Amino acid sequence: MLDLADRPVWLTSFWGFSPDTWGCVGFSDNWRREKFLPDARKGALVVIYVTKGKGPDNQRGKVVGILETTGETGHIKQFLSGDAWEEKEADPKSRGKWQYAVRVSRAWIIDESEWQNVDDIFAETYGRSSAEAIGANGVRLSDEEAARLANLTVHEVPVYGQTGKLDSVVRPFSDALKPSRAVIPAKEPYFVGEVDGPKHLYILRLVGGVANWLGEPVDDEDERMIIKVGFSKSPYMRRDQIQSAYPAGRFKWEIMFPEPVPDTAPYLDAATAIKGEDAMKARLFKGGARVLGGEFYLAEEWLVRKCWTAGKMAAEGAEKAG
Repeated sequence: MLDLADRPVWLTSFWGFSPDTWGCVGFSDNWRREKFLPDARKGALVVIYVTKGKGPDNQRGKVVGILETTGETGHIKQFLSGDAWEEKEADPKSRGKWQYAVRVSRAWIIDESEWQNVDDIFAETYGRSSAEAIGANGVRLSDEEAARLANLTVHEVPVYGQTGKLDSVVRPFSDALKPSRAVIPAKEPYFVGEVDGPKHLYILRLVGGVANWLGEPVDDEDERMIIKVGFSKSPYMRRDQIQSAYPAGRFKWEIMFPEPVPDTAPYLDAATAIKGEDAMKARLFKGGARVLGGEFYLAEEWLVRKCWTAGKMAAEGAEKAG
């Protein structure tokens, strides 16, 4: 079973998962909040699935994140960013709702590759409760169902109003509440550590206009791209972590390689993946790519594809040699 130090684990639904602007769990009636408060004071964990009728298309019906609650209560406006409050009140479907709030202290997003349908992972609880009741009141998961969270890959994300240090190590949820393990030292301007273990190589591509980003004319702009090369337990999480360091706007990171992302990381450990990463960098340098700092490059598409092949060959060679 998942050892959560006797923490209760609840299930509820949101219209999305944005704890950086929505730092609470809200109830439409005080009696509903009072029913939840004894568990909240124990640091209850609330598993979030996105409603099937509203929310991002690729998240609907999926279990996408986990919140840690506190015993602090207040009006929902206290725990929302100004933009989130204005958006909530501008929508007739949410105006005036969920006013009785409980503050959230920490939040974790589940790796996109591991999002599961709520009626699959929590079939027992979801099957015996209506979606309306789950959304309005929340329901407590059994120990058996809560234990299914243990091996889900997560990383911590910011919570609105949070003052503590963020621990963005990528790891199984069973380790998420434990003290951080040692991580590989930072090698890049924006770094989020992760424990060692199986790794993917990846290439991320920045979408939104090369010349606009660089602030200068670029010859054959349609044939050039800004990329980041690296390795990670999860390309999805690395993409999201890097994106979270940028303000919202037209520029978005997308996974270029691997495509598709395999269910299982192909390389045994970081040492093996580093061989592949170094080979990608060497191929980019040899091909004349422009270094933009850290592991970011401006390169033509043909060269990016060549560098991906070089990285895979080097990592596979390192595995065979090891």
